[in-house]
Order: sequence, then structure tokens, then C-alpha cells
Amino acid sequence: MGASIAYHLASRKVEKVVVFEREEILGTGATGKCAGGVRLQFSTLANVEMSRRSIEAFARFDEEMDESIDFRQIGYLFVLTSEAQLEKFRGNAKKQQEMGVSVEVITPEDARNIVSELRTDDLVGATFCHEEGVVNPHAILQGYAKNARRLGARFVPSAEVTGMKAEKGRVVELTAGGERWEVGTVINAAGPWAKRIGQMVGIAIPVEPVRRQYFLTRPISWVPESFPLLIDWGNGVYMHKESGGMLIGESDFCEPSSFNEAVDWDFLAKVSEHAIHRVPKLDTAEVTRGVAGLYEVSPDHNAILGHVPELENFLCANGFSGHGMQHSPAVGFALAELVTEGFSKTVDLEAYTIERFHLGTEVEYNVI
Repeated sequence: MGASIAYHLASRKVEKVVVFEREEILGTGATGKCAGGVRLQFSTLANVEMSRRSIEAFARFDEEMDESIDFRQIGYLFVLTSEAQLEKFRGNAKKQQEMGVSVEVITPEDARNIVSELRTDDLVGATFCHEEGVVNPHAILQGYAKNARRLGARFVPSAEVTGMKAEKGRVVELTAGGERWEVGTVINAAGPWAKRIGQMVGIAIPVEPVRRQYFLTRPISWVPESFPLLIDWGNGVYMHKESGGMLIGESDFCEPSSFNEAVDWDFLAKVSEHAIHRVPKLDTAEVTRGVAGLYEVSPDHNAILGHVPELENFLCANGFSGHGMQHSPAVGFALAELVTEGFSKTVDLEAYTIERFHLGTEVEYNVI
């Protein structure tokens, strides 16, 4: 997110764009551990629009950014195990279709035509959208960072922000990597550490770090290249083809907030059981490694974007709740517009304002 914002600011001729990276190299946090999914099937219209604009950018990325991101539009297949789920997804699909999304509500038999090894006896329906798929998150990061640098932006490694000073309703300086920096505008794109950054200047940013995990298998000969990103909405497991094998994950919604990024190998038993239930042929798959990273979760599972009322030059790009990477093109463009023009005319940021938490919010239902 920080690299995308830096690139889009620099492309608008903003001078002295600086990204402070707490680690020695870029991409060692959530980006490097991202499962890589890109989808339009969200329940809130704001997120559908954010995805639509980002997918358009991903389609042009290789040519425009001179970086191959391996964008494979293999589709997302949500399989549903109850009438309540089907009704919810049917309603979402109608809204998505009205926005031009080519999502279909299909039968269990149709779903098995897409994934031949799919167990369907307990399914009531499914949804599928061929525009969706997977990308290489690391390549997106490198593309944005490379081009941001080309346009004059600076990335400062091993520069954790440890303090900020505010005067008269503005942030005037920050300390990063032990050095003091005067600032004109501050954009908080600190992911799971967003709350800590806000606290430095008295801003309450409701974002919590939560561990999420997936597991990778050895290559599997029977998995075709066309295998979609499959999500079982009944038990929560998701999977897609990765490096010849399968990437299989699941969110543990009982996971407490923490900065714990250790792989819980006991959790593999639950994930494996759910994966094999839906695709029985996976019972012979051999897991080679596990990956654990941090979601940055907001109360309604939607991003927090734009200005805060307390400080005129402090902006948020936080709380993406697992769908940050896939929205990074649209967010970067929108925040660059906001900084340079005072408003975003490309993406309506009203649904993402931090003030919404005092007024009531629309919760994003489709969280993986």
C-alpha cells in the first residue's frame, strides 16, 4: 500500500515523497505472505468498485509498470452449504451484476463442471466470476517501488517510525530510524501497526493485528492450470493452485488480536479436514510449509481511508482486513488525488472515512 501511494504521488509530480520502512527490505510483512487473491465478489458496493478499478490496473500493470505480475484470471468459486448463504450471495450477485460484474449464481452441478474433483452432495449452490483470480503480490510491490523511485520517491529501510510531534492541528515532524524529519503530509500505511502510529499523535485508529495462516503442498499432477480460487463458505477453507501444488488456508475467527506470526501446526489438522471434505482427492497431498502473517482488521472489515478530523495533514490507509493487496492500485490513486486535489474524484471515499464509526457502518460480509 505504501509503495502504491508513493508511486501515484510521484506520478503526479509530488516532490520529496518518502516511504519509511520498518524492515531492512520491502515486502517482508503482510505483502510477502499474501495469498494473492483478487476478486469483485464483495458485499459492499464501495469494495466492488475498489476491486473493479484495481483489476483494470492489474490488467495494464505488466505494460505500464514494466513488471510481470502473473495476473491469472482463473475465477473465484464460492460454494454454499445453506439456503441462508445462497440467499445472501444471490442478493450480493444482483448488486454486483448491476455494477457490470460478470458474476453468476450457479448450481452444484455447474460448480463441479468447473472443479471436477469437487464434492457437491451437501451444496445448495455456488457463485462464480471469471474476471477474478490471483496475482503475484511481491511483483506488484516491486513494480510500484521501482517506478516510484524512477519518479523521485525515496524508500528508507530499517526506519521504524517511533514518534511524531503535532502542533496547532498539524503533524510537524516525525522520528524514524533514529532521525528527525520535518513533514508536510503524513499518510499512515503501517498495516497492523496503524493503531500505534495514530497513538503517537493522539488519533484513535480502530485497527487490530490478527494472525492468518495458509499451507502449501508439493506439486499435484491432477490440479489443472484452470483450477479457480475455491472458497467453501460453509467451513471457511479456501484454496488455489500455487507453484504446481495447492495453497490451502482458512481464517480462525477465534484468533485473538496479537502480533504473533508463528505458524500453528496444530491448526493444519482443521484446515486439512475442511479441504479434504470439499475436495476429497486432496487426502494424498503432502504439505511442505506453512505461512503466517497479519491481517489489519477494522471493526466493519472495511478500509479506513483519508483525513482524520483532529489533524489536517494526517491521512489513513489502514484496516483492509485481508483485501489490501488487491485494492492497492485504486487506493494509491485515490489518496494521491486526495493529497493533490483535495478530494478523490475517481473513487468515492465516503464509505471509508474514519468518522463512520460514530455514525454506524455497513459491514463487509465477504471476508476470507
